[in-house]
Amino acid sequence: MEQDEGALTLGPDLHGRIDAWRDTQRPRLTRSQAINELVRIGLRSAESPSVSPGEKLILSMLCDLNRKVEAKGMIDPDFLEYAIQGGHIWALEWQYPSLAHRHVNGQAHADLVIRILTMWGLIEKSFHALPEPEKARIMQDAGLTAELSFPGWHDESEANYRSIARFMTERMNLFPAFRRHAGRVSGEVLVGRYKKMLQYFDQLESDPADRLLTGPELAALLEQFQIEH
Repeated sequence: MEQDEGALTLGPDLHGRIDAWRDTQRPRLTRSQAINELVRIGLRSAESPSVSPGEKLILSMLCDLNRKVEAKGMIDPDFLEYAIQGGHIWALEWQYPSLAHRHVNGQAHADLVIRILTMWGLIEKSFHALPEPEKARIMQDAGLTAELSFPGWHDESEANYRSIARFMTERMNLFPAFRRHAGRVSGEVLVGRYKKMLQYFDQLESDPADRLLTGPELAALLEQFQIEH
């Protein structure tokens, strides 16, 4: 029997990233199942990339067509053809990393980003409409030292959420009020806290989309934000 080389230990940041991935799976996996599946995915992705003979032929024909029409684009057809013919698929990943990555943002992540930005958009709008004394009280109770604003995303463990938020605001022209700060970088993992806020937000008696939030509602939402998930 093989000797155990040591127990597997995962830090809180990695646990958060694993749980975020679990949220995108249907049916939802246990943490143990998620770790096993992620290991399998990682081992598959570590295998050397390959191009079938048929794919090589198609790419070669496309390179010829590209040269004949003198198309101008980001891909150099000569470089592509030399790399394919020489078996240097690795060079394509080096030369065009944005096309070689295998990351795909899922619908569940996009749906959550929409809910979070919708909620925070209403929070910011409602806060600005409050009288100054009430603003000051809410900021003091929440321990805020600057104007209430969307805190952003952790640059590493929440990079997928940040990427989706930026794409929505910068490329799809959604949430125009967030155009400058939808991709704000935070030093903390925050999605768990946003989910706590959403639990309260979704239980409000009347649809908050049709009105501004009251001072007490804002205070309660910020209280949820302070609770570690």
